[in-house]
Amino acid sequence: MTNRNLSYEEALKELEQIIEELEEDNLSLKDSLEKFKRGVFLYNYCNEILRNVEGEIKILIEDENGDLEEKDFYLEV
Repeated sequence: MTNRNLSYEEALKELEQIIEELEEDNLSLKDSLEKFKRGVFLYNYCNEILRNVEGEIKILIEDENGDLEEKDFYLEV
């Protein structure tokens, strides 16, 4: 289940596919459980990528003197 070489986009696409398959309601209980577990893994994997990238994002804020100041950007989760 640990496929740590997926890009964010690949993991998100697979997660979206799993959600569609689970919503179709034609899977066995065993298959549903396996897809659910994989979905949870992918969700956590994507969140980990976002948290790591979050620290690299900077924003420019203009102060009262008109000078630009660089600040870290943090997502509120």
